[in-house]
Amino acid sequence: MRTIVSTLIFFVLLSVTANAQESTKTEKISPLKSQKHETIQTLQKKDVTLDAFEKLIWETDMDLAFQRAKKENKNVMIMVEDTRCKWCKNMKVGALSDPKVQAKLQPYILLKVQRSDKDTSKRITEFTGAIPSFYFMEPDQELYESIVGYFATEDFLQFLIEIEEDY
Repeated sequence: MRTIVSTLIFFVLLSVTANAQESTKTEKISPLKSQKHETIQTLQKKDVTLDAFEKLIWETDMDLAFQRAKKENKNVMIMVEDTRCKWCKNMKVGALSDPKVQAKLQPYILLKVQRSDKDTSKRITEFTGAIPSFYFMEPDQELYESIVGYFATEDFLQFLIEIEEDY
């Protein structure tokens, strides 16, 4: 009788533990679903918002970007990307096409660097190879902030606001 009760208790505890782990997994997946959903919605507007991204003026030569930064007394925001990177495209279509984000980027010289451009990417000492990556530097190329990965528009905007407040 004790063996049956012990076995029954064991299976009940096992079942409760499995259900607890299952609910934890569901909670962890939920935010990712909303983020993925936002990306899909953003991509559906691609024709409109990619045009907005293309209106930003991007330097592609690091030396020229920092020369401009010194001349115009502006900081530089570097975006390291790859043309085949879907998260880079999502950033372009989403956050970087948003009018509020673009307004926050006006005080910067924008520099776009391809990850495959090894000579230039090596000059960004903090660059790990992960893309998209964003580096905020002073005109003398002193790094003061960086962020790596894809971010929803609101999150990227909040990051820019915090940089503005802290710097």
